[in-house]
Amino acid sequence: MRPAVFVDSSGWLAALSSREPQHREALEAYVRLADGGGPLVTTNLVVAETHALWSKAKGPGEGLRFLDRVHSDPVQEVVFVDRDLEARAIDRWLRSFRDQRFSLCDAVSFELMRQEGVRTALTLDKDFAVAGFEMVP
Repeated sequence: MRPAVFVDSSGWLAALSSREPQHREALEAYVRLADGGGPLVTTNLVVAETHALWSKAKGPGEGLRFLDRVHSDPVQEVVFVDRDLEARAIDRWLRSFRDQRFSLCDAVSFELMRQEGVRTALTLDKDFAVAGFEMVP
């Protein structure tokens, strides 16, 4: 089984939308990762962010279909963010990297990845590379 890969909203949106410039690469990467046997990890914050953006772009029905797919996919693991994880993310990523424009959602993603030893993210967000993680596609 391959190591876990984190899925960010930018990776999901690129895989979902044929209008995205890196759609083909993102979709191929998602399918390859999903078929690879290892878990795809994300947070409920990322799911909420992706749902909001996808619903705005495609309508509430498509947003609901996205949620249904995520929650029914046995490869997808959604970690629910608690107060401790959020506090560690704020201290380690937002306070320590004040010169960066990391969002709270990204900081929580980085902290979860650090905590779980996840080195790779399906993302187009270069902040993941700035934080020291590998990016796919």
